[in-house]
Amino acid sequence: MKQIFIYLCLISVISCLSCSKERGRSFKGLVAAADNCCSSTEGGRLYKVNILGTDSTITTVLPAEINLGDTIAFNMHATDKPPAVLCLAICLMPEMVCLSDVSKVH
Repeated sequence: MKQIFIYLCLISVISCLSCSKERGRSFKGLVAAADNCCSSTEGGRLYKVNILGTDSTITTVLPAEINLGDTIAFNMHATDKPPAVLCLAICLMPEMVCLSDVSKVH
């Protein structure tokens, strides 16, 4: 039982480190759709991003210079807090992921 606990702890630590800024783990994604129902109080718009090479789609706030169809590079951090978003009463609040170091890929 003690060995199982130690293995789980090691796996947890390794997975946290693999996505940290210090490790420079970055992803690429295609900006697929905009959500005009919600707006960010910090600026930027709410978008859906398809992570390239996977079937995963995330919802996030991106800077104003990012447009639909852009390919972007970014880091994802489990400990980051998502940006504050206000949504119209008729819309559901999306589950958001916070991205950092977002840049366009040409």
